[in-house]
Amino acid sequence: MDKDFNKNIYDVVIVGSGFAGMLCAVILGKQGYKVLVLEKNQHLGGTIQSFTHNGRHFSTGLHYIGSLDRGQVMHKIFKYAGLLDGIRYQRMDEQSFEVFKINGCEYAIPLGWENYRQKLISYFPDEKEAIDRYIHEVNKVADTQEIYNLMMPLSGLAEKPSQSVNAWEFICSLTNNADLRQVLSALNFVYAGEKEVTPWYVHALINHYFINSSYRVIGPSQQIPERLKQVIEGQGGKVLANHQVSRFLFKEEKLTGVVCSNEKVFEAQYFISNMHPITTMQLIEPGKIKKNYRHRLEQKKDTISSFAVFLSIKPGIISYRNHNFNYFKQPDVWYAGDYCEDTWPQHFFMHFPAGESKTVDHVSVVTYMKFDEVMNWAHLPVGKRGADYKAFKERKARQLLALVIEQFPEFEEAIEGYTVATPLTYRDYIGSPTGSMYGTLRDYRNALSSYIGARTKIPNLYLTGQNLNLHGLMGVSMSTLLTCSEFVDLQTLLNEINDQ
Repeated sequence: MDKDFNKNIYDVVIVGSGFAGMLCAVILGKQGYKVLVLEKNQHLGGTIQSFTHNGRHFSTGLHYIGSLDRGQVMHKIFKYAGLLDGIRYQRMDEQSFEVFKINGCEYAIPLGWENYRQKLISYFPDEKEAIDRYIHEVNKVADTQEIYNLMMPLSGLAEKPSQSVNAWEFICSLTNNADLRQVLSALNFVYAGEKEVTPWYVHALINHYFINSSYRVIGPSQQIPERLKQVIEGQGGKVLANHQVSRFLFKEEKLTGVVCSNEKVFEAQYFISNMHPITTMQLIEPGKIKKNYRHRLEQKKDTISSFAVFLSIKPGIISYRNHNFNYFKQPDVWYAGDYCEDTWPQHFFMHFPAGESKTVDHVSVVTYMKFDEVMNWAHLPVGKRGADYKAFKERKARQLLALVIEQFPEFEEAIEGYTVATPLTYRDYIGSPTGSMYGTLRDYRNALSSYIGARTKIPNLYLTGQNLNLHGLMGVSMSTLLTCSEFVDLQTLLNEINDQ
């Protein structure tokens, strides 16, 4: 491996500083690779970055972290990556880390499977058998997904039964109780579930991940990518923000480097893209990758995007809540993203930032929004989308806030100001072509074709991130392990992480 750090020549160049890209850099750096991470934006982190508005630090996508209790999967990964050093986390409410309001009824969802069981039985005393079977089946899926337990995968790409089962249909098979079906499904906002296509394994793994334990970062989520940068550079690697890769360089058929928009060139032996697969393909000139492979990636359907209002709150008015709040206007939680202009919004997710105070000075509110709604301005650059776009954002913000105030009247006098994010905002700052919250859509009808492997048809180009396997910190961590297994022995890596 070339160790001349005075040249723009590296063992591995990673494009994109999302959690997966940064974790790849940490892992490969620990194994002796000379690694460079390139990020197009000013802030590192992708969906885990934060920004400042009115003196408040808002997280863009990292609202909470699952399975972070000592001994659990994310605790081991965070310890391995140095993320338990200098960053504090707050465990969410044991009795209600999530509160769902569905069809006028509130349901508090506790942490831990026995707590979860007892709480659901208290809501649905005649459904004990269905609740017990649901818990058994969720844990069965989690137990059979070896990589999610930091164990060696036994079956490679072989399809597992839970991948070809529809989540909603499976839940319906457990109970005829319409309300229980909705409560079991209600966490689907954190994976943008679609009733007709979402596989059972996606539902099961996400619910397992958060119900095991859930935490919030105390302070801005930007601490996580900044800490990863420290670890990477402490191992001899480099992380560069404001370096947008504009194209890949080839020497005949071999990928040899990347060119940034500032004309800087970085060469490497290997390359990892933490970008959306479509964006990755756009950087590869025609003829350098098989057409059918390019076409397959470009035809992938994304999950829906979102619209967010980031509220600055007057001091001392709004109490801190150590849980998330999900409101569903309709009795069917699966159709929050299925709306028309007259019925939007159908849902909102409310996040309260963890801190030292009993009250909060900012709150984030997020709901679904289709990319089609902002297509009129998609070709225009940031800051130059005109009065119509500004009016659109204001109108939508007021519609969403009206729904929030309907549920929390105290917010009407508490709001000091706000800023918003549309699907274009997420596209511009996170890099998903359609501003997708959770990357490509998984479809139980085509389980293996929904899967994207780490290897590409270019021998020294690899993929990582939420589009490969599953989204969220857990999902992208597993994608990272699979990507890094192309460079290091996976069993050895898993042993190192499990020893934490």
